[in-house]
Amino acid sequence: MDLNTILLICAALLPALGLCIYIFIKDRVEKEPIGLLLLLFGLGAVSCFPAVIVEVIFGGIIDAIFAPFIVEVGDTVVIEGPMYYVYNLVSMFFGVALVEEGLKFLFLLLITRKNKHFNSLFDGIIYAVFVSLGFAALENVLYVVQNGWGNAVARAILSVPGHMFFAVMMGYYYSLWHMKDKARILEKNLKSTGAIDPNAPEFSSKKERLLCLVVPICFHGFYNFCCSVDSGIATLLLLGFVVFMYIYCFGKVRKMSKYDTDDTRYAGAMVLLKYPHLRNNQN
Repeated sequence: MDLNTILLICAALLPALGLCIYIFIKDRVEKEPIGLLLLLFGLGAVSCFPAVIVEVIFGGIIDAIFAPFIVEVGDTVVIEGPMYYVYNLVSMFFGVALVEEGLKFLFLLLITRKNKHFNSLFDGIIYAVFVSLGFAALENVLYVVQNGWGNAVARAILSVPGHMFFAVMMGYYYSLWHMKDKARILEKNLKSTGAIDPNAPEFSSKKERLLCLVVPICFHGFYNFCCSVDSGIATLLLLGFVVFMYIYCFGKVRKMSKYDTDDTRYAGAMVLLKYPHLRNNQN
């Protein structure tokens, strides 16, 4: 391995590692075990391999579906007209975003859903980000080593932060899912003691369970769609979307870090907000 390749690998890894350090610093209440975070990062990298296999399978299925719309233009095989955009939309949302975010989500659930260290509001974000940046790190090395320094710079600004932004949205809803489940347990305990109406509707985390996968898929799919379409409008949409993601997701990280608290306290606050008479009883 020559020096240029080694430097390219270092340049490819640096953005993901830098963002991991940033998120780790923002974990304010209780630092997560380094071993757990390294495991999540490593599994995120490992998820690249099944992602490639599944994407090839899904890509073949999507190509077969759109085969009637494929035409030959000289030596090039293309899809013309409106179906070009439909094809790219389906490919990017279902052939790529669904696969990659689905696999990240799977590893996130397997390692952290019942983990004893998952005990504060910010934890969902740091877990999701470490999985996603593990994926981004290996993917980035493969692309950068093949395509050189120009690709390294572009992906450091766009692709690697993009993976973190998708993870921030996944982790945000993942944390809310955890908090609502904790609040429901507390609510059931209060019902059993007669402190609240036993027939009152309980907290439900169904929406958060859905959104912690759907939202990052939508973010990822839209980003990839804009990248895949050869259009000036798509390029402008991409640039605007990237600026939005930088502002919105870094803002979300700062806000979640600022208001980070342990899950028992947060769940208790949710219950008191839903049943204000409990606050009066405490007084």
